[in-house]
Amino acid sequence: MARRRKERTKPQRVKPDEVFTAGPLTSARIGRFVHSRVDWPPGEFEKMQARLAERYPELVGEIDSLVSEIASLVSELPPEKLLHRAWWELSLRATGITSEAEMDFDDGVAVRMVDYIQSVIAAVPPSANQRDDVTEEAWKSLREKVERLFRILVLDYHLCATAQTRADNPAQDLDFEEFKYRAQVYWCTVRGTRYQVHQPAYLRDMFLPFSDVLQELFGITAEQFVEEITKIWRSLSYGIGETVEGFKSFQTDVLDAAEKKIESEELPSDQTMREIIASVVEEHGWQERQERALGRLLGLDLFDVQKVANLPQRLLDEMTWSPGEEQEFFAPGQFRGWPLRIWPIFRRPFIRLNGRPCCFDLYGLFDNLYRVMQRIVTRLKPEYAETWNQIQKELSEALPFKYLRSILPSATQFRPVYYRARTGAHTEWCEADGILIYDDHLFVIEVRAGAFTYTPPATDFPAYVASLRNLVLKPATQGKRFIEYLNSGETVPIFDRDHLQVGTLKRADFRHVTICAVTIDPFTEMAAQVQHLRKIGVDVGSEPVWALSVDDLRAYADVFENPLVFLHFVEQRMQAFRSDIIQSDDEFDHLGLYLKHNHYATHAKELRGDSGARITFQGYRSEIDKYFSSRMADGATRPPLRQKMPARLFEIVDRLARTTAPGLAKVASYLLDLNGKWRENIAQEIDEEIARQPSTRRPKPMSVHGGVPLTVFCWVSGCVSRDPALALRHTRKVLLLHNDPRRLLLELVYSTEGVLQKVDWQWIDPSTIPAADLPTLRAEAERLRGERVAAALAHWGKIGRNEQCPCGSGKKYKKCHLGKPD
Repeated sequence: MARRRKERTKPQRVKPDEVFTAGPLTSARIGRFVHSRVDWPPGEFEKMQARLAERYPELVGEIDSLVSEIASLVSELPPEKLLHRAWWELSLRATGITSEAEMDFDDGVAVRMVDYIQSVIAAVPPSANQRDDVTEEAWKSLREKVERLFRILVLDYHLCATAQTRADNPAQDLDFEEFKYRAQVYWCTVRGTRYQVHQPAYLRDMFLPFSDVLQELFGITAEQFVEEITKIWRSLSYGIGETVEGFKSFQTDVLDAAEKKIESEELPSDQTMREIIASVVEEHGWQERQERALGRLLGLDLFDVQKVANLPQRLLDEMTWSPGEEQEFFAPGQFRGWPLRIWPIFRRPFIRLNGRPCCFDLYGLFDNLYRVMQRIVTRLKPEYAETWNQIQKELSEALPFKYLRSILPSATQFRPVYYRARTGAHTEWCEADGILIYDDHLFVIEVRAGAFTYTPPATDFPAYVASLRNLVLKPATQGKRFIEYLNSGETVPIFDRDHLQVGTLKRADFRHVTICAVTIDPFTEMAAQVQHLRKIGVDVGSEPVWALSVDDLRAYADVFENPLVFLHFVEQRMQAFRSDIIQSDDEFDHLGLYLKHNHYATHAKELRGDSGARITFQGYRSEIDKYFSSRMADGATRPPLRQKMPARLFEIVDRLARTTAPGLAKVASYLLDLNGKWRENIAQEIDEEIARQPSTRRPKPMSVHGGVPLTVFCWVSGCVSRDPALALRHTRKVLLLHNDPRRLLLELVYSTEGVLQKVDWQWIDPSTIPAADLPTLRAEAERLRGERVAAALAHWGKIGRNEQCPCGSGKKYKKCHLGKPD
């Protein structure tokens, strides 16, 4: 498949789609990449910092005033009507939104009108003169105050606080301050630790092992607990649609019956329509139906936990705040009532309204449910804490393998793994939580079951950093220790917990080794940028570490159907670890970047070039969000989340995944490394060869040269007999022709209908060619050069002097075959 023009390998300057300049800041958008650069004139940055530091006390005073005003207004308003309106406005705003990137600041404020306001209700005693209703004026005033509060908190406050810190301590580490800022913004604004469609699976994973203690304390089995919490999830997830449909159905039936009644009966002239409807409802026995429809639409039935689910009263009391009951959120001290403290909804997700426990916020329930239940159980039964931790440890060590085995079904696993490693002058037994082997990939799994700190980063950032060290640095260190052991000999033994040998490992067998630091508690925003945590003293070193949560793995298990595509993603994900440019706030941004750009770390490097600009990534997880949003409507939706790939190429990778021959992951990765142009070229050539072979009765090989040396032979059954020797000889000629260090020979066997039946491959390098064959092969390679040039001239008519020579040498035509005799 000689091409007239060879693909460019040098990065090209890309023209931005948009450029924005404001003072010293210049931003340029290229697709979803945003380059940002700040150039301060001499002395201006210091002046700006001084102004910000001067403003800091004023801003703190404004925030305190806003919080007090919000608390005062909330205490005067009826909480049931306030949260009812907040939830319906949020739900209506969210209708049609299928990805996080589609949300704007106002959408975020709508969320805060539920979770933050519920927290204020829980912490502020109701006024003695509470109003009867929430007027438009009161609602608008409250919403404006909440909006102003969070607008200040997500930017202005942190700019001024950092400037004040630098004024007090000029040597303060700005990287440390940046991460502190990020952590506080995440604390205040980021909700939803997993996709909503995964909540039932999460409940089953996390709570089924605790059935005995739930039965003892609350008289409910774990299965019942999961079932009842799932009912709450269903009510708040699907309730709005079911409620509207139910009300419309009831309304239609009542009006139809009323119309028939009016037409068929002589009614008193003074009877009102309201009275007619009331009589229709009574005559048809629809009172309960009416109560249910109106209660869900206009009342609290949609949120009333006791109407939606059947949870024990003792458990409900432990999970519910009464208005004004919580004593810490507005306790005197720094950040009184600020969103930078622990929100009451984090500790108890339900609020008691009119004597009934209600749930308005799914995120408030599910983001914290496991740790909420852990604290409840261990407070009621302190002696159970050790048992809980042991079950949690076993659970956390099992779940990563459950989901990785779902993605890599034929993988071999060993867990736990024991080995003798040198520590100082001695050797001792060491443990890895487990390893998983799929072809030439080795995953070293280290799991941390401990909780991420419950302390807000604003009040104790060192504790926040300590949690990162515990959940990332420790497992990374343990994983690296195992890799050092793996590298310590040509072959190393591994043992079970009884120190009985269960196998041996050979480092040379593994093309790719990945350390996975997996946690139960999700901290996706920090985990996704683990390579940058060295800036705050959490240095995992240069060896790539994939820090992710069980929730992340659960999502990946739904996305990836083909294990070989997953392995290729892992390879690119680990390349991103080595990149100083890729800094994402979300694990699934990495998946989105991979789906869009394949070698996305390389793509980002080429985009930035030598500019030194900071690059942010916007909206890359949108397709993942949309996919899981569609799963909420249709749980059977098949994953559409694939890179743009011709069907012919996907067919090859899919066929490889259904074979068991060693080395298949390397071949698949080699093919998936191809960019979009070459993927399309190969697919087109395959289609043409399948169509051509029934008449030519001979194969026409195609070859790719440059970054991915590849030769493909197609064999159509019944048209031509497969000749492996012919394919091998031709591929060796092409290898010598291009001076390739290595070339992949891919042989594809198709049926007469064009269905792929078999894939065979060989890796060809010069050392495998018998010395006696070299002179003849080199001569044939030179003839092949001439044939390529002649074919190009016959097809194109003329070859430009500065174009690459079609012979495949990589030289310009004028310096290669121009003027040479045929």
